[in-house]
Amino acid sequence: MSSDGVLQDHLNGHSGVILAVFIIVSAFVIWPLHIPLPTAIQQPFLKTLRACRIVGSRDYNSLSSKRLCFPLSLETAPVIGVILLLATTTIHGSTIRLGVKGDENVKPYDVLVLFISLAYISIALDGTGALEAIAFWVSKRGGSSGIRLFTYLYAFFLGVGCIVGNDPLILSGTPFLAYLTHHTGIEPTAWVFSEFMAANTASAVLVSSNPTNILITGSFNLNYLTDFTKWTVLPSIIPALLNYPLLLAMFWKRIPQTLTPVEDNPWSRLRDPTGAVFFSVLMVVTVTVLVGTSFVPGHSVEVWMVTAPAGILAFAFDLGSDWWHHKRRKSIQQSGFSDDAAEMRPIDRTGSRTSRMSNRGRQSSVKQDKPPPTNGEVLRAADEPTSPPLSAKISNTDTRNEPVTLFSLLRSFSKRFPGTVLTTSRLPIPLLPFAICEFILVRGLAQRGWITVFAHGFANACKTPLQTVFFFGFVSAAFLCPLAGTNIGATIILVEILRDPAFSNSVAVKNDQRVMLAAIYATAMGSNLGAFSYTFAGSLAGLLWRGLLADKGVHISQFRFAAVNFLPLVVQTTVACAIIYGQLFWFS
Repeated sequence: MSSDGVLQDHLNGHSGVILAVFIIVSAFVIWPLHIPLPTAIQQPFLKTLRACRIVGSRDYNSLSSKRLCFPLSLETAPVIGVILLLATTTIHGSTIRLGVKGDENVKPYDVLVLFISLAYISIALDGTGALEAIAFWVSKRGGSSGIRLFTYLYAFFLGVGCIVGNDPLILSGTPFLAYLTHHTGIEPTAWVFSEFMAANTASAVLVSSNPTNILITGSFNLNYLTDFTKWTVLPSIIPALLNYPLLLAMFWKRIPQTLTPVEDNPWSRLRDPTGAVFFSVLMVVTVTVLVGTSFVPGHSVEVWMVTAPAGILAFAFDLGSDWWHHKRRKSIQQSGFSDDAAEMRPIDRTGSRTSRMSNRGRQSSVKQDKPPPTNGEVLRAADEPTSPPLSAKISNTDTRNEPVTLFSLLRSFSKRFPGTVLTTSRLPIPLLPFAICEFILVRGLAQRGWITVFAHGFANACKTPLQTVFFFGFVSAAFLCPLAGTNIGATIILVEILRDPAFSNSVAVKNDQRVMLAAIYATAMGSNLGAFSYTFAGSLAGLLWRGLLADKGVHISQFRFAAVNFLPLVVQTTVACAIIYGQLFWFS
């Protein structure tokens, strides 16, 4: 490969290096490692931060009393891998440019701007209490029937997931379920798994609900409505509906027949009605405009042109609300933190208590797995179980006698703009450098000849539409998503394989274009369904979900996660692929 980024037609030593780095990076994403810093390194590092006015004396003393660790995880491993490849000249500046700017089809910045903008709007909407209020309203409709409540909540999560996507739903729904199961005294496993599966199945319906959808539509110039949603709505909804009786069968003995009904007034949970209306309207308008502009010939209206202004408008609204209604916004933020269902506060599930429900005359007890080591967490809901949100932590430190530092400026900003800081602190920021580095690594694999090798193998395995749809569906959902650096990394790899001439110009594709369509839509469904596979790192949502549950005292082991997800993953992937196969003949 030359420095101008021309693809090489053979494998060499650099090819081996980049493949090894990619595998190691993916391993650290799945199994993160936290390396304790030696005192000889930690103290000079902290002194440097203090000398550079990044931290003050109070922060320095606080950090010095702790043993700091360097994480090799989703946040750092891809970046280190890219730096190592640059240092060894395995990749060049052209690879970095392609990984950030992209080409005429794949534009990574488009995907990331859309994702972070819609994530901000969704999380800000959640911060108003709107989703929580609706969830409590749905719960009250369930009354004292456990089965009815389970059904209503599953339908609620499925519907909301179609609109806002999996990550905002996980951020909002998981603390709510932890509170609900604690309040009613029911065992939480069935409820949290139903939420997780519904959220990740529903996220395949709209392009805006998952960054993998955005990547696929942009790579193949698909219309958001007629070329994507038309193809994915049935493979999403039908498997989700079939998954409901499967969940009932799996957890029948853990879902109580009767329980203590929720007595709270649902609308008392709506902390900011004005913000709820604004962000709801903004979300609907943004998604509508995105769908509308996808019909513009030549895709002259790029995605970032719609989503970036929407994200900036949402951010500006938060800033303006904090500025003009500071006392009200401060009280809203504090009331949210005092609410177990709204924020990421721990719930004590270890104390003895009498169950508040009956299940055919039996009492239920909460059974939990042994918690995984805290050093294994990739993304955490909070730094420590008893920690308040970022804005609260920053605000509670007195810095009146300290010189101005970066931390003190952040504290001042958080005091003046509490709502904005709270929303920003909940954004999945680590996904941005991770996704960019994944784009770069996959571009490097392509330039060093690996993607062509993979494309030849995939082309040999996919001779007919039937073979293609099931091959791509299960490879993406059951292999690449859990093992190749979340569903983002898996989708990037599969998109590059599909676009490689070794696959796109293969004999099977030339003879029957339905082979290519089968591969595209099977990848789309597999990248969503693969979120609930056998590793938490199958998606960012899985990492968020685990951290939020652990913070609430509900610990799901890796083995249990894989065991519960196995049958639903196989059934839903099989049904989704079968529906796509039928659509190939119906729509084509």
